[in-house]
Amino acid sequence: MPPGGAALEVDSVSVSYGKFVAVESVTFSVRAGECVAVIGPNGHGKSSLVTAVAGLVRRGGTVRVFGEALPVGNPRAAVLAGLVLVPERRHLYPELTTRDNIMLGSYSRTRRLRARQAWDDVSGVIDMFPELGRLLEQKAGTLSGGQQQMVALARAMAAAPRILLLDEPCLGLAEAVARRVYDWLGEMTATDMTILLVEENPVHALLVADRAVRMYKGLVEVAGGRGDTA
Repeated sequence: MPPGGAALEVDSVSVSYGKFVAVESVTFSVRAGECVAVIGPNGHGKSSLVTAVAGLVRRGGTVRVFGEALPVGNPRAAVLAGLVLVPERRHLYPELTTRDNIMLGSYSRTRRLRARQAWDDVSGVIDMFPELGRLLEQKAGTLSGGQQQMVALARAMAAAPRILLLDEPCLGLAEAVARRVYDWLGEMTATDMTILLVEENPVHALLVADRAVRMYKGLVEVAGGRGDTA
């Protein structure tokens, strides 16, 4: 696919929980190497949209990754296509070590390797957050919220994603830690990584996103681009 072609296409996607319609009908696309933010108030379908894109909830409509349609409700197919989600509130395995949580991100690629080989394959991801190096044998459940978020981001990058989905990556974090996460996001947007960022705070999101779509009552509206907080 030529540079700048559509990496992710969301076409008439809808999500319902029983009679409650969380996402009515959403259509937009993300170009390869682009960072697009999905902004808007809580409770208007942002998280439902991104979890549906990742195959974690059933949906209507079509999701395409680099032109290939993903089956409905099949997270494994999404991962194999290169789409990786960092969910809201991290969802680490608290009884596993930091090292093991990170290695789980690469499981689809390294499951047939010995543990040391598998770690060698992914250990470079902790260069993003060097302080994790001293926490590798510590159980994830004993880490601070900010440290857990770093582990979740490292786990996602261990999967070598083609498209990274981030659902409220700074939710519940101290301001200093949130700045650190957004510094890292700024570095990622300077690469060829394709990113879909769900964020309630438009000021944060538009500092790093190339453009944004705003969700309101399960629908999307076009918003501004980087540096535009209007």
